[in-house]
Amino acid sequence: MNKKGFTLVELLAIIVILGILMFIAIPAVIKNITDSRKSVYVDTAKKIVVGARSKFIDGKLQMTDPKATYYIPHDYITMENEARSPYGDLTESYIGVVFDGMTYKYYWIGTDDAGQGVAQITPIEELDDDDIVSDLTDNYITSIIETTGIGNRSKIYILDTETETWNEVVGGATKNVTESGGVMVCKPATTLHTATCALESSGCGIGVGNGKTITYGTLVNGTPKPGDAYDCKVKENGGFTERFYYLGSEGATVSLIYYKNVDNQAHAYRSNGNNWYGPDNAYQYLPSTSVWDNKELIAPGTRQILTEAGGKTTGKGSHTIDPFNYTDRAARLITAKEIKSACGVNVGSFVEGELNNCKWLLENIELYTAQSSNASASGYWTEVPRSSDSGGAFFISGGYREVSLTGASESYWLGVRAVITIKETGLG
Repeated sequence: MNKKGFTLVELLAIIVILGILMFIAIPAVIKNITDSRKSVYVDTAKKIVVGARSKFIDGKLQMTDPKATYYIPHDYITMENEARSPYGDLTESYIGVVFDGMTYKYYWIGTDDAGQGVAQITPIEELDDDDIVSDLTDNYITSIIETTGIGNRSKIYILDTETETWNEVVGGATKNVTESGGVMVCKPATTLHTATCALESSGCGIGVGNGKTITYGTLVNGTPKPGDAYDCKVKENGGFTERFYYLGSEGATVSLIYYKNVDNQAHAYRSNGNNWYGPDNAYQYLPSTSVWDNKELIAPGTRQILTEAGGKTTGKGSHTIDPFNYTDRAARLITAKEIKSACGVNVGSFVEGELNNCKWLLENIELYTAQSSNASASGYWTEVPRSSDSGGAFFISGGYREVSLTGASESYWLGVRAVITIKETGLG
């Protein structure tokens, strides 16, 4: 029987074919192994968080301060199978927990002894394979949790696993990350606006000479405070390009005021001068929901306007202020309550210089002159009608740095400045 083996050419061809197959197959195999390891890491992190939830349900942990971020070291949670990363032993890994007065939210950050892990504080429901990165160190993770609050929380607590007590980090949060469930609308500014004043201009006030430089607002450092500068995304397809200043919070929402009047024109509060109808002339010049179309902006809709005294009537009670409708507007005017909270100023006190500590309310304001082609820059309307008469409304005056009063029909020197409202979770 004639037996015939492979020729040298045939063997070489087989070797080449096998090499090609290996060249194609090996990366795919490696990718599958990598993907599998990442999935195991994510599953492990989620199981550890489930264990933390169980500890809380069993009454082991007390996390009830809505102004605090709690961090639980991973090794506090015992599991049936040892909690390991597929790359190695977990080292600096933490469960982050926050409480909003009703519900708890859980987060994950950490690394293992191979330097693999999650480098950012990530909501557990959003954690996936793409969040896993390399070359992390224990020191990096520790520096994050010791300085970072979730949402706008100022306190940080880290669990002592041996004593099962919370240790508060001295100094609290110096930076914050967005809370889960929120879409960032405004992020902290990295630089501040400045202006070099001409005589009695640019919100510098009467008697301020040429060449004086004013810096508007402050940089965010921990919990937001009035005057902190933010760059906001007011258009759905735009960027964080518009400067706003933090006014304050109410419930789960925060308000911020724009850094300039919305146009270069002057407008009346109400053209016929009857203040109990609200600013039905001025409001029309606020950005509409089709111009500032970011869906995370909370439209003012219909709201109750109040006088400087907090009442619902003007003209010594002779006229009732009905709820005012900011039809199709994305913003509103500033209120007496916000001015009081942010600046400590009682609207109607008429104290020259009372806004000296709130210069950020005065950016881009110039004194009115008869020759000015930009007369509206001399001030802007508040939302507030005067309680004791039926024809007056309050405005922010740059020249005197105070909240002043004029007739509601005045239309040749006051502009309109927008205040937006967003969810607290929308602050970066």
